[in-house]
Amino acid sequence: MLINTLGIPASHRAPRVAILLGFLATLSLACWVGYGQDPHLADENHLMENIQSVALLLACLVHGWRASKLDRKSVGFLLHAGLSLLMYSCLLRELVIRDFGVPGKQFWPWTEHILRGIGWSCWVIYLVTFASRVKRIWALRRQLLATPVIITTVCAALLMASGWPFDKKKFESLSAQDSGFMEELLEMNAYLILFFGSASASLREVSDSEERQ
Repeated sequence: MLINTLGIPASHRAPRVAILLGFLATLSLACWVGYGQDPHLADENHLMENIQSVALLLACLVHGWRASKLDRKSVGFLLHAGLSLLMYSCLLRELVIRDFGVPGKQFWPWTEHILRGIGWSCWVIYLVTFASRVKRIWALRRQLLATPVIITTVCAALLMASGWPFDKKKFESLSAQDSGFMEELLEMNAYLILFFGSASASLREVSDSEERQ
């Protein structure tokens, strides 16, 4: 059963999907035009990567907030906690924190190591907890796979995967810079979908149905 945790009815999804696709198409076109004027638009720590980082940070926070509202023994909590951790990991992948600040200073490199250590520790705890409840999760697999929050995550993952050939410069007709732009464009759209998906309908936790499982 589906609900929208933020209070938006789950029955009017089509207009919201159309708006999202229109927004992504408009933003992609704007980036394409901007890239023609500034070839560095997709470089490290420039506009497109900054948009990606903001989208991932917001998605991480939204999933974390949603998890905090749920029973920690519920599948819904595991769902949103796991997605929050995934967003956190993707954010650390995109941000080159060690390059912040003045070169030669060790504050930012150590900050990056600490944040990555926190992430790995959280993943260990999460996976141990996940393994202890895998039967309950498997019993709800169909409901989980049908939720918009999972569907949008899968769509985003497909977009990110489609950027792999550009990352590896597989298209000889494209320059290295153009390939980099296409990769960043696909990733930007994927991360924005993850952000909007973080506020979409999720699995409703019903304690008595879980107990029957």
